[in-house]
Amino acid sequence: MIFYRIGFQQGQMPFGYLGVPIHLGKSQRKSAKQSCGENGFKDQSLGAKKLSYAGRIVLINSVLNTLYNYWAAMFIIPKAAIRRVEAICRNFLWDSSSEYHRVPLVGWDRVTMSKTEGGLGIKRASTWNIASVGKLVNWIYVKADRLWIKWVDSVYLKGTSWNDFKPANDSTWTWKTICKVKELIKQGFVNNGWAPNQKGYTISQGYEWIQGSAPNQQWTKLVWNEWNVPKHSFISWLIMQNGLNNKAKLFLYGCCEDDLCVLCAEMTETNEHLFTECKFSCQVQKYVEDWIHRPFPTDNELMNVSDRSMKWKALALVLSCYKYTVWHQRNLARTQFSVVRPMIVAERMKQVVQQQIRFLMSVKEDNMK
Repeated sequence: MIFYRIGFQQGQMPFGYLGVPIHLGKSQRKSAKQSCGENGFKDQSLGAKKLSYAGRIVLINSVLNTLYNYWAAMFIIPKAAIRRVEAICRNFLWDSSSEYHRVPLVGWDRVTMSKTEGGLGIKRASTWNIASVGKLVNWIYVKADRLWIKWVDSVYLKGTSWNDFKPANDSTWTWKTICKVKELIKQGFVNNGWAPNQKGYTISQGYEWIQGSAPNQQWTKLVWNEWNVPKHSFISWLIMQNGLNNKAKLFLYGCCEDDLCVLCAEMTETNEHLFTECKFSCQVQKYVEDWIHRPFPTDNELMNVSDRSMKWKALALVLSCYKYTVWHQRNLARTQFSVVRPMIVAERMKQVVQQQIRFLMSVKEDNMK
């Protein structure tokens, strides 16, 4: 044959093209695992054991979700693969592993909310998959100039309204999936056009429409202040979500013998006690007040300030650094049975805050050049 003469070889389905397997019909289990990027993500996680929570979020958004989005743009991903994607993201966030070893500190529904709504801004794979299929639904609505759209119109629709169309029982899995998604999002289409945006449908806008919106939380600007160190912001976020495993919570679950604070050993270790009432924390606050020359900032004080000046950002940085440092000292006291003197803790905080401000100022100066 002429194909062999010019160097081509006859192959068989499935075969790989541009990093993805080309196959007939619904994706098989093996292809579904590949679509998750599971093997590659396991390799990534081996070197990420010592990453902070903030670092894991970056890795999830930049590696796993990017792999999934690449596949979702070309194929309809089976539900088994979607569940595996979300499981890997969830497990890696809380335990830097693709497998389940640790109970999540905050529910996945809240994690996948936007930051302004109180979440972490991680995309929900199941919703993104629906939004990706919504692109195909939109093409049928607007009768896009594509060959398969013309084929669908002549074979399936046959002049009937796409809005009211119901697939036959013996239709393929792909066509049934497209029709199911159409039923989910058809309220967003008016006169065969995407109502939320006159310029047309996009996957990101479809995702936001399907995901819905929740009330914005007032504390998010304080937690995700641009001056804060990312790992400090994450601990502050956990506090707002009541996600820290303090001894009051651990004692309730039967994981420790008592619920006394490990820093002062006098009262029940709740978040309120640990960060505002504990003798150790109060002493740290006094030392901090000496070098900021003002009363120690509180959540309510900073949240009620409308002017987000540099002074406000600096105070928010001090507050987030304080929360992270106290929680870090609490963990050291519980695991290593050692407590650093409050004066030394405050001095370390001062060094971190000053270093962060110097870094931000140097970046600002470089951008102005």
